[in-house]
Amino acid sequence: MALMLQMLQSTLTWLGLKAGTGDGCEDDDVDAALRFEQLAGDVHLAALQCAVVTSGINVLVHGGRLTNAADLKDLMPAVLPASRTMLPRHAREVIGVKVANLAPARQFLTSIKAAQLDLENFCADVEKFGTDEAAFLDVAHLDVAWHNLSAAALAAVVTLEPDVKRCVAERYTRNTPVLKKLLLDVIKGGHPCVDEDGTVKLPDLPQRRTSMRPNVHLPCMLEYHGKTYPAVVKDISSGGIGLERAPTLMPHNVAVVEFENGTCLSGMVVWSKGDRAGIKLDVPLKSTHPLLDTVHESVD
Repeated sequence: MALMLQMLQSTLTWLGLKAGTGDGCEDDDVDAALRFEQLAGDVHLAALQCAVVTSGINVLVHGGRLTNAADLKDLMPAVLPASRTMLPRHAREVIGVKVANLAPARQFLTSIKAAQLDLENFCADVEKFGTDEAAFLDVAHLDVAWHNLSAAALAAVVTLEPDVKRCVAERYTRNTPVLKKLLLDVIKGGHPCVDEDGTVKLPDLPQRRTSMRPNVHLPCMLEYHGKTYPAVVKDISSGGIGLERAPTLMPHNVAVVEFENGTCLSGMVVWSKGDRAGIKLDVPLKSTHPLLDTVHESVD
């Protein structure tokens, strides 16, 4: 289970964030969209893990058995540093995300610690006394804690959904119905993540972030409102492009980026500040696209 969780986490981890940044950071404006993408990924992964753990707890509540209840501690969501639970003010302003839309996500992520401690105590009792005795001692309190956390996870996922659709790659949007279905099921007492043998399973999510978004420097021509402007692509992934040295662009407008090799990519402007902007591509790039190969070569 630990290996399975590690593999899923590796695909959801945002690869460009500078460590230790907070509200006073001086990151480039392009990083604002990436910070939101990281927050969305953190919420989605934590929500999935919450559904998994609550599935296992529901089995115990109804008198069922798990093959190894102590393994639940390896599947619970991690407690994140405070800087990872909220977007800095400048990032919110750049991409136009309201504080009210982020509040449930912060509430969910900061509530994990208490539920985590309850689960750690239960797993310690499993090791010491066995599953039946641990369930007798702890499961009622555990049930309340993780159902409350699942409800907080659902609120976070639902509230973030409009901004996720607007600001990040489409594959993140496909996570939402999967997570809503799982969370609603476990809140009602279901156990969708436990098989007939009592083995807890970690489902996959549609979003599998495997592309990197390092800094690059690719000259391009930008077609916007019938005019052509020189610009520079600062970062690129399968789902979006970060521009600098661009004209003032307005969000929700179409733009076309033409590279020196003749490749043209169209998308919607999702944020703009000064000479920098982010564009969400209409059609995500395949992992084998030559432009992504160029990005990978720049990292090697």
